[in-house]
Amino acid sequence: MVCRFWFAAALFHAAFLGACLILVRRWLQGEHDPRRWRASLATVALCLIVVAVLLASLAALVGPPGGFTVLRFLAQTLFGETPLLGVLLSVFLFAHGSQRSAACVAVAVLALLGVYVEAYHREPTDLHVRTHAVHLGRLPKVVRLLHTSDIQAFQVGSYEERVVAEAIAQGPDLIVITGDFVQPRLSPTRSSTNSDLRPLLGRLAAAAPLGAYAIRGDVDVDWPKVLDGTGIRPLSGESLRVALPGNRSLVLVGLTPGMSRGNEQRALVQLLRQAPGADVRIVLGHNPNFVANLVDSGLTADLILAGHTHGGQVVLPFFGPPYTKTKLPRRYASGLQDYGGLALHVSAGVGMERGAAPQVRFLCPPEICLLELY
Repeated sequence: MVCRFWFAAALFHAAFLGACLILVRRWLQGEHDPRRWRASLATVALCLIVVAVLLASLAALVGPPGGFTVLRFLAQTLFGETPLLGVLLSVFLFAHGSQRSAACVAVAVLALLGVYVEAYHREPTDLHVRTHAVHLGRLPKVVRLLHTSDIQAFQVGSYEERVVAEAIAQGPDLIVITGDFVQPRLSPTRSSTNSDLRPLLGRLAAAAPLGAYAIRGDVDVDWPKVLDGTGIRPLSGESLRVALPGNRSLVLVGLTPGMSRGNEQRALVQLLRQAPGADVRIVLGHNPNFVANLVDSGLTADLILAGHTHGGQVVLPFFGPPYTKTKLPRRYASGLQDYGGLALHVSAGVGMERGAAPQVRFLCPPEICLLELY
């Protein structure tokens, strides 16, 4: 799988190098018309995009997930090859008297490089803490529920330690993690990351007097081993009542990944109908698709918690996230919102897609969320 990906990557860069050699040859042979150079470079850029998609699709046949592989090569084209072609075009334009056009191309290249630095190097660790008030009307005092999701660690370092420290600093009464703990890049680091992550998760669980709970995500292939010895209670296709002060209680209903994807509506309905009664009912799923099943079935819950989307990871101004990995409309990619009369909170997560995906966040910083239930 990994070999096929890198083979496709090598072919892609070979195609780019060949295109550059053709352009250099044209220059050495005396082709200096700026208009023809603009057309030539635009053609090369378009060809690189086509080659990227074709090679990524080839790699995906027996390799990493196809969609993410395609995005990886497109990102390489946008932030790698395109700026190089832009610099080449700017130099040629400047050398032949088109200073204004050369300056415009140079500014565009600098803007691309600025986006690259922001998306790849700053924003992925720009952790935000967001607070939402959730009015339930059935609790004698505020319950501080910390919701986080999609740690997606490939190794444990200072960023993961900061996430746990920030979470503990919020003084949560209850902690819920909606899946996806460990996901390696293209090299196998799952075992060591699991071992390094457990002490941090143990510190997190110890900070919540009402307990810490987690459900299984899509990449948690060794579930629930990642939680061994942490004090975090796994919930997968089961429900649990949690006693609250003032002789009140809440019930947590933890879904399986299949239920959360919306593929097992009958099992979802049965699980919720068998859940014990309580003053507050909270349903936990990894993928938020299942909220549509709840509405269609006429089932009720006081709060729905999910992750999976990462908020889209990339958000475009005036448009929103182009890709959210969910069937729900883009506006439900993150935040606390009403969906068919149900309070739905989708976490943008603290990590990113790994594997063959581009490790980026843009206008969508990682987050942990404190929900104040009252």
